[in-house]
Amino acid sequence: MKNVAVCFIDPEDMKNLGVKENANVRVTTDFGSVVVKAKKSIRGPHPGAVFIPYGAWVNLLIDPKTHGSGMPSFKGIEAEIQPALAEPVLDLENLIKTHYRKM
Repeated sequence: MKNVAVCFIDPEDMKNLGVKENANVRVTTDFGSVVVKAKKSIRGPHPGAVFIPYGAWVNLLIDPKTHGSGMPSFKGIEAEIQPALAEPVLDLENLIKTHYRKM
C-alpha cells in the first residue's frame, strides 16, 4: 500500500497546491476519484503531470474500456488534485469494500 497508494507530483506543483510531502490528496478524473499520499517526484521537472503506480488505487481513475487491446490506458488522463486533509487513504480491504462491492 505504501508503494502504490501514492501520487508523485512535481515539487513546484505541490507548492502551488499547498500540499506537503505525505499529505493526503484526492485525485479525480472523469472515471473516478481516490485519496492517496502525495510524494515529491524526484524525476523532472514535469509541471502539470503526475504519476500513480499501477495498483488498485489508480484503477479507480482510469477508463475501464480497453478499446480492443485488452489493457486500459494509464497515460494521458486529465486529473484534478486537491488537498484531502480530513480524508483517509483507504487500505486495500476498505478500498475494495467501498468502491468495488457496488459493481
